[in-house]
This record gives sequence, C-alpha cells and structure tokens, in this order.
Amino acid sequence: MKADTVQLVHIFGTDRRHVIPVFQRPYVWDEERNWAPLWSDVRVAAEEVEGEMGGAAGGYPTTPRTHFLGAIVLERTPPAPGRILAMNVIDGQQRLTTLQVLLASCRVVAREHSADNAEALLKLLLNNTEQLVHPQHPYERYKVWPSLPDRDAFKAIFAAHLPQARPDEHRLLAARRYFDNELRDWLAESPTPVQRADALVIALRERLGLVEIQLEGYDDAQVIFETLNDRGTRLRASDLVKNTLFRLAEQQGEDVTDLHDKYWVPLEAAWWSQEVTTGRFKRARIDLLLSYWLAIRTGQEVPVERLFADFRRWLTASKAAAGEVLADLSHHGTAMRRMESLPGSEPSGRLLQVLNLLNTTTPVPVLLHLQARAGVSPEQRAIAATAIESFLVRRFVCGRTTKDYNRLFLAVLQNLRATDDTVVGEQLRDQLATQTAESRYWPDDDEFIDRLLQTNLYFLLRGPRLRVLLGGIEAQLRGEKSEMDFSPAQAAKLSVEHLLPQEWEQHYPLRTDEPADRAREMRENALHMLGNLTLTTTKLNSSISNGPWYAKRTELNKHAVLLLTSASVLQAPADAPQDMARTWTQGWTEDHIAVRSATLIEVACLAWPGPE
Repeated sequence: MKADTVQLVHIFGTDRRHVIPVFQRPYVWDEERNWAPLWSDVRVAAEEVEGEMGGAAGGYPTTPRTHFLGAIVLERTPPAPGRILAMNVIDGQQRLTTLQVLLASCRVVAREHSADNAEALLKLLLNNTEQLVHPQHPYERYKVWPSLPDRDAFKAIFAAHLPQARPDEHRLLAARRYFDNELRDWLAESPTPVQRADALVIALRERLGLVEIQLEGYDDAQVIFETLNDRGTRLRASDLVKNTLFRLAEQQGEDVTDLHDKYWVPLEAAWWSQEVTTGRFKRARIDLLLSYWLAIRTGQEVPVERLFADFRRWLTASKAAAGEVLADLSHHGTAMRRMESLPGSEPSGRLLQVLNLLNTTTPVPVLLHLQARAGVSPEQRAIAATAIESFLVRRFVCGRTTKDYNRLFLAVLQNLRATDDTVVGEQLRDQLATQTAESRYWPDDDEFIDRLLQTNLYFLLRGPRLRVLLGGIEAQLRGEKSEMDFSPAQAAKLSVEHLLPQEWEQHYPLRTDEPADRAREMRENALHMLGNLTLTTTKLNSSISNGPWYAKRTELNKHAVLLLTSASVLQAPADAPQDMARTWTQGWTEDHIAVRSATLIEVACLAWPGPE
C-alpha cells in the first residue's frame, strides 16, 4: 500500500470519483459525535488564516499548521475509456461524505456574503464533465458517490435552499442544516464577514489534511478494513506524549529512570486513568491534565482529539528540556488533584461542581493556573472563582450564548500570567466586568432581575441550570453561619417541584376578585415563575404533588431540610406583607408566588453579584 499525507484540495481538487460500495453501511454520522468536532477543527483553522490575513499571526505558531481529519483508504478501479477515474472507498466513507456536505454548505453561505473565493469551492464539489462523461452516466459529476440509500439526499445537499425540514429528515440534510446554521452564526460574529468567508475558503483548501492510503493490487482490502476498525488497543494522547518526552530526555542525556520515578509515576495512579465526561465525550483525567496544561503554556484551545499533534508542535517550537517539561507537568498534576478535592463550600470547589453540572470545562485551565501558582492567596482564588461563577450563571439565566467562552477565557488566562500574585483574582474579575461584546458581557442586576421574573423560567432553565440556580439560592440562604453547607453536587441529586401544581384545576380554584379570563391568565403566568419552584429531597408522588395544599404542605414539612422551602414556603418570608404573613401557610396562590419570587431574586443577586 502507499500512504501519503495530503491536503483536502488533493483529494477533491482533481477530476476523480470516490465511489462508496453498495454494501457499505448508510450514512450514520450525527451532530454530537461527528459534525460538531469537525466544524470545531475547521473553525479553528479558518480563524488562524483570518489572523494571518489581518497581520496578527506573530508569535507561536510561526508556520501554518495542517489540521488532520483522519485517514481514508482507497482502491483504484480499472480505468474505463472516456470515463472519470474512480476509486473505491474502503474506509472513510462517512468522513468523505460529511466533508462534501460541509463544502457545499460553505459555498452556499460564502456566496451569501459575496466572498471572492466562494466559487473556488465548486471545484472541490463537482468534476469537470464537459468532455469526459457519457450521457448515460450523469452521476460522474460528483466527487463522492454514496451508497444507494443516501444518493437522493446527497444530491439535494448541493442546492442553495433546502426543502422544509421534516422530523424524519435524512441525516445528510440534517448535516447540511447544522453546518449552514453554524457558518452563518460564525460569520455574523465578525465585523468583516466577507474577509472571514475568504479565510474559510483558504482554510478548507490548504489547511485541512488527510492520510490517504491507496491499496496496491496485491493488498487485501477486506483484511485492511478489519484491521483499521477492529483490532489493536487505542493509545491515549498521554501515552504518545510520555513516549515523546522520555525519548527526548534520553537524547538530551537526562537520567530517564530518575525522571520517570520522580515525575511520571505519580501520574500513573488509577485516579488519572479514570474517565470523566467533558462536553460530548469521556476522557481520561491524564489527557485532560495535558490539555489544560498545554492551553496554559500556549494560550490556545487544545481539544483532546488534537492533543498529541499540538503538543509535539509546541515541544519542537519551544525547544524545552524534557526534564523541565516533566517537572512542570507533575507540578500541575499535583495542583489538579488538590483542586479536584476541594469541597463545595470553597469557591473554587463550588465552581468546579457548577461546571460539572453545566457539562463544560472552558474555565478550568484558568482555575488550574491559579492553583498551580504558589504565591496566589486563597482570597484571590476565591475572588476569581466567585466572579467566574457569577458571570456564567448570570449569562445562562439571561439566555446569552456560550460560543465565545473558549477565546474569552484563553484571553483571561494570558492576561493573568502577566499579573502579580497579590491582585490576580481582582484582575480576573475586572477583566470580565469590562467586556462589552454581546457574546462576552456580564449581565447587570437590571437584566438579571428582569430575566428571573419571567413567567416561563421553569422552561427556560429546566434541568441542570435550574438546579444550579435553586441550589445557589439555598447556599446563600444558609450563609456562612450555617453549620451545614449546601453544594451544587447536592442540588444535582434533588427534584424540582412546583408548589402550585401544574395540574391545579381540582384543588386550587382561581381567584374570584378578577374576571375569569384574567384570573386564568394570572394563574398560567405564575405557574412556572421562580417563586413557585423549590427543591425536594424526594420526588413527591403525583397524588401528593397535585393534591390539596394542606396535604402537600404536610408532606413538604417531612422533607423540608432546605431553607428554600422552610424559610419562604412553610413560613412567611421576612418581607411578606403583614396581612399575608398572618395566614401565609393556609394556602398557596399567585400572591404567595409573587412575594416569594421577589424574596428569592434578592437572594440570587447576593449569591451571584454583578459586575462593578
């Protein structure tokens, strides 16, 4: 076989067909595992080109890098007179098909902005068939020809406008819609979308690479396919990093045994091999450590799937001594274990639990950097963690995007590296407070309060975000004087309960001091407000949850270990009107919900203080 590292323009830039055999499985890639990671790679490559076009490419890296998208295995078919060269796709059919969808989407969206290079993508999508194609073989115009179940949908992805979406839509059309939406959002973020679109086209042609393996006549395609897909033990990025570092240490004349025992053996403990969920995937902790550490060192986003390639490039560019790298890695490993063991009552530990609930790790390199700096006081770390948590919570409550968080926290991290230990937490807080971009600003009290007063808050924040909100209010109610802290990890185990039930008609009559239509409107508006929500240690059965108030109140009393319930439901809040306070527990109405909403919102503003 013959293997070469090639750019995408080599694969699709010449008149060549990639035919997926009819016995191959149909298209199965999806957003979470495949489209989103692919778009992430393409976006990063395009932004690197964009930076170079704008003259901002100084510093590391000094040379353009290729973003590798994996490997494909091809088998040449016998040539036919007057026909375009065809290659059977032995492995990589899902990847090649998805790349064609992405290219089609890029061309359509780039043309919307009149990008100069948009038409260059057409050569990567269609073969030149004016002279070569027989009339009975019109499909030879396509660079990729999928298996039978996918052909109609594949031809449709080249259209400028897709048909209306359907629940049973083919995955290829869903992929095209996904890339269309991501591309339009990404271009809209830029003040110069045409220049950004041109950078995208250049990146697609020149910065994306594949390993192309062409089989020779004596190669058994089936055996090779099985070997690539079913055999062998997959190496983690950390295994490759370890091998590279110790080979370098040996070349540099270091005592390899001493370095291994001193710095790497602690990283081989079972704790480091445990897999934890980050975003869409499960990763070993050791790989996460390396990803965070490299982000700290380079100031760039380092996805785990590109970890070894980025590490190797950094190591070559930095000319660092292997012993120094191993010592620094070990030091950050110690800091990470210490950080992961912090209790939820400590601000950094609490923030880590919030991030776990929200299924994001974006700010973790910042926290690790602060933990690894011995001169940073606990007070400064607490200021930093409190600011990050408030920033994140206020933004998700206000419905703001998370798309720019990677670049924001990398910028924060690089700024902190040049900041004195004594003010590093304050500097982080102030840097977040001065952000003004739509994708980065820190919502103030007016916006935060307005959002918390929404009548559909339950649906806006349902799930982990709602538990973070209610759990944080509970923690603030307990305060420093309470003997028992309350952490986000505890909130994750609790159930969200509507005090006035969603099925209220039988036991909770409408008020009679308003017209019937107005009374029903008031009821529907109050039902999903903050003041009607609480956390319970045990999910109430439906007969109690939807039952009369006296029965529900009795059941809540049995499980009222939270101040969220006992201090504002089972007794009147301190700021309740006196006439309501005297009969507070006798019923639960829209007026109760309004008073309790105001009380909890005031507590929320204290729990997550806004920007100064």
